[in-house]
Amino acid sequence: MVSRNLNTALNTQMNKEFYSAYSYLACTSYFQDEELNGFANFFLIQAREELDHGMKIFDYIHRVGGHCILEPISPPKKDFKTVLEPFQTGLDKERELAGEISRLFQIASSEHHAPTQVFLQWFVNEQVEEESLFTHWVKRVQRVLKDSNGILRLDTELLERMPEGGSAPKSSH
Repeated sequence: MVSRNLNTALNTQMNKEFYSAYSYLACTSYFQDEELNGFANFFLIQAREELDHGMKIFDYIHRVGGHCILEPISPPKKDFKTVLEPFQTGLDKERELAGEISRLFQIASSEHHAPTQVFLQWFVNEQVEEESLFTHWVKRVQRVLKDSNGILRLDTELLERMPEGGSAPKSSH
């Protein structure tokens, strides 16, 4: 059984993960509108990963006798001025999530709740990967930002990106 404090913190993180999925779907929509389907593919994969992260926490809360509280999801940013902006926004979001995971880990540590500490270790490692991924793509997009051929090359490259261990996401486009 988790404490009320830890349950609240887990719920907060779960809802932030769901919000991140929603934000990445908005980026997907932006890129589909721009007919940059590779970029859309990148963000669709990210949206599904964030949804999976939220569901991991959802399931965990129930396994440890907690109670899930799903909060309303605020509208995400949907209007971007450049193809770089969604990637920079994503990097900022992943850095924020990493900080939140660290704070959640500290709560679990201060309450000596070892199961949650072990559970959160996966998220700590995942955030390192997510920040690295977004840093990589921010740098790549920055290099070609004013070169439409470069943008199209990156778009083609991102169209081939596959989710971990799986097939390409199905999109309406």
